[in-house]
Amino acid sequence: MTDHVRLIYLNDTLLGPIAKTVDCDLLITPIKPGALQVQVLSPEPDDLHKAHSLTITLSSGERLNGTVAHARKLENADLELQIDV
Repeated sequence: MTDHVRLIYLNDTLLGPIAKTVDCDLLITPIKPGALQVQVLSPEPDDLHKAHSLTITLSSGERLNGTVAHARKLENADLELQIDV
């Protein structure tokens, strides 16, 4: 099921970590205890694939926090992230 969420993500830069926020649609799939697969539907921010941590605020108000373990661009232009929570 697609959910409209707010993502807060951190990117490391030469000046230190920078927090960014974006509202987007995504699919969340549990893949094992302590890990989620998150598919961010296109269009997503150009630098989201570089994020090292992520906070997802679901439409229900629930928050998921985790570290980005893997990111890859899909053929349909969506971004797939594996998140360790």
